[in-house]
Amino acid sequence: MPRDYRRFYAMCKALGKTKEEAVFEFTNGRTTSSGALSDKEFNELFNMLANHQQVPSMWGPAPGDTQRKKMIGLARSMNWGETTDQVLIKLDDFCLKQKKKRMNALSVYELGLILTILEKIYSQYLGGIKR
Repeated sequence: MPRDYRRFYAMCKALGKTKEEAVFEFTNGRTTSSGALSDKEFNELFNMLANHQQVPSMWGPAPGDTQRKKMIGLARSMNWGETTDQVLIKLDDFCLKQKKKRMNALSVYELGLILTILEKIYSQYLGGIKR
C-alpha cells in the first residue's frame, strides 16, 4: 500500500505538530525523516495520529444552511438549471440583484428575507403552470 503523505501531513498539522516532530516522538529520537520509517512503522504512526484527531462532539450545520437548501430546492423546482452548479449560479445572481451579496455571504436574517421573496415567486410560478 502506498504511503499517503498528504493525509499524514494534514493530520500532523491538525494536531499542531510538524511531521518531523511527529516522527521524532514516534521513533523515540531515532529519526525525523518519515522516509526513513519502514512501511509498518509509517502505518503505525499514521494510525496513531488518526486516533488522536479530535472529532467534534457537537457538530451542526452552518447557520442558514436549511434556508439555503430550501432555496436550492425551490430554484430546482422552477427549472433554474439542469445541474446543481447551474442552479447555484442562478441563485447567486438572484441574491446579487436582491441584496448585492452572494448566497453564501448572506446573514441568516437576509436569507430569511430572500427565501420569502423566492417562495412568493414560486407560488406565482405554480399559478402560471395551472393556467
